[in-house]
Amino acid sequence: MTRTDVVNYLGLTIETVSRTFTKLRKSGVIDTPDAHSLIILDRDGLNDMTEGE
Repeated sequence: MTRTDVVNYLGLTIETVSRTFTKLRKSGVIDTPDAHSLIILDRDGLNDMTEGE
């Protein structure tokens, strides 16, 4: 799934998705080793960030 696919699926803008991926990467929650991969490094941290949304 590309970022464009994520954008279309979630109904968001590419900027929002890119900013969110950057935030998650900088906080150590995910890694994006290449354009087609996303690795969840901290599942609990990801859950904490999504609580209440």
